[in-house]
Parts: sequence; C-alpha cells; structure tokens
Amino acid sequence: MLLIVSPFLAIVVVLVWIAVASFNILSAGRAYVEGESLWSKNQKQAVFHLILFAKSGNAGDFQRYREAMKVPLGFRKARLELIKPTPNDGTVMEGFIEGGTHPDDVAGVLKLFQRFRKVSYMVNVLDIWESGDKYNAELDVAARRLHKLWSAGDPDAFAINALLNRIVRINEALIPLENQFSNTLREAVRWIQTILYLVILTVAGTLIPIGIFLTLRIVRRVDRAEEEVKALRLGQIYDEKLAFQASHDGLTGLVNRPEFENRLERAIQNAPVAGRQHAVMFLDLDQFKIVNDTCGHTTGDQLLRQVSALLKKNLRATDTLSRLGGDEFGVLLENCAMEDVLRIAEQLRQSVADFRFMGDDRTFTIGVSIGVVLIADGMLNRAEIMSAADATCYMAKDKGRNRVQVYRPHDNEISLRRGEMEWFSRLQRALEENRFVLYSQEIRSVKAFSAKCRHKELLIRMVDELGQLVPPMAFIPAAERYGLMPLIDQWVVKNALSTISRTHADHGTIAINVSGTSIGDERFLEFVREQFQKFSVPPRSICFELTETAAIANFDKASRFFGEMKSLGCLFSLDDFGAGMSSFGYLRHLPVDYIKIDGSFVKEVAKNPVDRAMVRAIHDVGHVMGKKTIGEFVDGEAGLAALREIGVNF
Repeated sequence: MLLIVSPFLAIVVVLVWIAVASFNILSAGRAYVEGESLWSKNQKQAVFHLILFAKSGNAGDFQRYREAMKVPLGFRKARLELIKPTPNDGTVMEGFIEGGTHPDDVAGVLKLFQRFRKVSYMVNVLDIWESGDKYNAELDVAARRLHKLWSAGDPDAFAINALLNRIVRINEALIPLENQFSNTLREAVRWIQTILYLVILTVAGTLIPIGIFLTLRIVRRVDRAEEEVKALRLGQIYDEKLAFQASHDGLTGLVNRPEFENRLERAIQNAPVAGRQHAVMFLDLDQFKIVNDTCGHTTGDQLLRQVSALLKKNLRATDTLSRLGGDEFGVLLENCAMEDVLRIAEQLRQSVADFRFMGDDRTFTIGVSIGVVLIADGMLNRAEIMSAADATCYMAKDKGRNRVQVYRPHDNEISLRRGEMEWFSRLQRALEENRFVLYSQEIRSVKAFSAKCRHKELLIRMVDELGQLVPPMAFIPAAERYGLMPLIDQWVVKNALSTISRTHADHGTIAINVSGTSIGDERFLEFVREQFQKFSVPPRSICFELTETAAIANFDKASRFFGEMKSLGCLFSLDDFGAGMSSFGYLRHLPVDYIKIDGSFVKEVAKNPVDRAMVRAIHDVGHVMGKKTIGEFVDGEAGLAALREIGVNF
C-alpha cells in the first residue's frame, strides 16, 4: 500500500514545500509592505518634528526628528548594501532591524530581494526607494543646517524660513513618491502571489497526472506481483491437493489404500525397535449392496461418507482410518494393547449396528464385519498382514456377519480363506494366459435314455501352472468372492460360441452357466450380443443357466437379462431349483424353459419319500407353467425309474 501511495505522498511533499516557500515569499512581501509603511510613517513624523524645531528651536523636537529618521536611514543602509555585488548579510540585517523590520522577517526579505531584484516591479520599487532616499538625504542636510542656526544662539529668521520652505517642498515631493512606492510594492506582492498560484497549479497539474501514471504503473506491477504470488500459491495449493489426492480417497477424504499400506509399513518397521504392539483392522460393511441396488450409487456414496465420519468418531487421534475400496475400510491402531484393540473394534461394530441410514425416504440398518490382526515383533510383512486381515474379515462374514474376528496364525478356517485370496492372483494369470478348458456333460431324456444326446451342459476346468486340471469348486468360490466371475463367464461364452462355429455341426442345445454377477453387468449383455454376431451361432441352440438363488437375489436384473436374450431366441434354465427359496411366485415371472431340480432331492428320490414329494411338486408346478424339468445327480436305475414315474423330462 505504501508503494502504491508513494507517488501521491511525493506530490504532497512537493506541494507542501512549494506552499511553505510561497508562504515565506508572501511573508517577505508582507514585510516589505510593512517596512514601506514604517518608512512613510516615520518620514512624516520626522518632517513634522523638524518643522516644530524650525519654529521653536526646541532641542526635544530635533531629537524626536532624529529618532524618526532612524527608520528611513536604516532602510537606506540596507538598500545600499543590497545593491552591492556581494552584500554583507550582517549589514543588511542591521539596516532592516534599524528600519523596524522584525528580525525573523529579515532572512525572507533578503531572499525575496535576491530572487526578484531583476523583475520590473522590484526594479521600480528600488528606483522609487532610491529617489525617496535622495529626498531624505536633502531633508537631513536641511535639518543639520537648521540645527546649526539654532545652535549659534541668534538664528537668522530669513535663513530659518528659507530652510523651512525647503523642508516643506521636500515633504511635498516625497508624498507622491511614497504613494507610488506603496502602490508599486503592493502590485509586486500581488504579482508574486499570482506567480506562486500559477506555480502551484502548474506543479499540481503536472505532478498529479504523473502521480496517477506512476501509481497505475505501480498498481499494475503490484497486480502482476500479486498474480505471481497467487499463481505461486495456487501452484502450492495444487501441489498440496495433488499430494492429498494421491494419498486420500476422493469420496470420503480418508487415507487411501497406498497411503494406508505406507503407514502400515512404517509401523511394522518401528514395532520391534520401539517394542510396541500395533494392530490392523479390515472392515467390510454388511448389507451395503442392498442400499446401493435399492437407492442407487449416489445414495450409496452418501452412506459411505456418513459411515466414514461415524467410524472416525470412535477412533483415537493417532489412529489411521482408510477406505481401501468399495465398502471396505482399514484401521491402523498404533501402540495399542490387545484389550484396547478389542474394545475399539467392538465400539466400531456397535456404532455401525446402531446406525440408521435414511435413503430415498427409507430407513436402512447395516452392520460391519471386522477382521483384526496384531502386529508384534515383525512376525508378518505388510502383504501378509493385509491378506490375513482380509481373510479374517471374510471369515467373520461367513460366521454370520456383524461380528469381530481375531486372526490366529494356525486357524484352519483363516488358512482356507487366505488360500482363496491366493486364488485371486492365480485366476488373473490363468485368464491372461488362457489356461481354461471346456468339458461337456450330457443331459438325457428320461423316457428315451439310450437315445442320441441332443442336449449338453458346458463345464469349465482350469489348467494350473503345472498343466494339471483344476476342478471348478477349487476356484469358483474365490472367483465369485473377488469379482472375477464376469471375466470367466465371458471366456466361456466366447470359447463356446467359437468352438460351435468352427465345427459347423448341429450340437442340439448347449447349456452355458452364467453367474449372478454377470447378469447385472450391462457390459456382459452387450458382450454376448457381440459374440453371437461374430460367430454366427443360432441363439436357439444356446441355453443360459442361472441358479435359482442368483436369479431371485438379482430378480430385476435377471428378468431383464432373460428378456434381452429371449428376444434373440436363446433358451433359459433355472439351475439348482429347490436349494434356495423354491419361490414358485418368482418362477411365474421368469421366462425359463427348463427347471433343474437340485441334486440334493434327486439323489435319494427312490428311497426318501420327502425328497420324492419335493421333486414331484417342483415337476408338477413346472409342467403347469409350461417348463421342462431336469433332475441332477441321478444315481442308478432306481433313481431313474422314480423320475420316470414322476414324469421328469431329463
């Protein structure tokens, strides 16, 4: 701000200086006018007392004359010194002081004379002043003669009258000079005043635009500097934001997975050094998918933000809360004893269980499954700790959800869960390396069991790193848990249609299993359409199979998938019917062609009357709805005969 106003401060200083100088000049001019007044007044008094002295010879009158004449003579002394090439300031000061000028005004009077002595007004003043001094000199000569006559003791009356007449004529000659001197001096002062006004106006008129110009330049420079500072600050803020975004989750503002793992790594390293015990928690929300599917992702995001704030309230200031992805959270408890770890874990679980979330005018209750792993003495590395925490959390889910599960190194259940997690990376590599194969299983008619098979179900096998076949139940659970089933389903559809297209043979009906995850994926639906166009396989020859549980759990998405594929001409089969809800009500709204009765009922159908009744009920309802039935796990001729008696088709 000082930089911006500095030009105007300079202008004010200059104008103040000019004003002070003007004031001094005008003050000096005033002193000249006052001096002229004193000069005129004392000259008149001198003449008056001299005339009295001429008439009376009174020595007192002559003395008063001498006193009055000191003023004109003092000014004369000052004038004579001023007009010298190198005047003596002391003599000038003595002359003006003798003339009655105040000592404080003498310096200004001297400077005024030096500055303006060549100006016409000042030249006229000096000329008149010089003429007046000449008359005063004559007056003083007449006074000395008059004094001499009176001092002789017998004055000559004629001589006195002659001197008196001369004094009167001198006085009469001085009167117009005094008026002229006074007028000229006043005109000179007015001229000086006018000049000073013009100088002030000129300086102000010149300096103010210059000041404005300079101020604008400074303002622009300051603006540029501020913009540079702002840009620098914005750059710093941007860097800080980038650093924050690189280490925090964009939705919740919590620490993200990479930053969480970095902090965990540091905690692992200092645990043995400082002799501290740390703990890691892996949290997975229960029933979050219901909120997401019911109210949409926006409401789901709102739930995640509220849960994040809720969890943070129940942690210590030194604890780290992270969103690891989706509805999964991680907690790092540093320097925390076992009993405190369990207490905090239970607080987190209870706070989420007590939480009521409002979404789309509906109230939702959720829970959280928590896996706890202790870090002590550097027994586990970071990857092992994260894997153990993940496996422990999902074991808590398997045991009923909304509970806290503590990791124990030799727990067989946790080992199994960790094995599933290892399958995740193995499955990814198998997909990348195309290490899967398809097998087919016949679906035969019960009535003509020996007839040539016209219906087959495709089954997938994995080839491991050593070239050995891996059965589906070894890797399908892990694929389902870690979201790899859509990729596996795409591999099956693509390779099945490619094989059928290559052989150019009529294979009858080919059943392809589809997971519940895939039917809800819009990209999978589009992928299937593209594969039919690419390989020119008749859609009527393909029958997609979906388990009853998956169909009912994803009813809206299943209905849409069935409808889209039905419009192409595909068939549908509802697999494992009876193992789930056995909801005939749902069955009415699903356009399936086949109902596959779950093998748990078929296996003992010949021996167990309850199983036989279940199979019959499913078959009868299916037939009424126009569906064909398929019995799984048929064991021997007795079972086949029972199915034939009930009327099951395949």
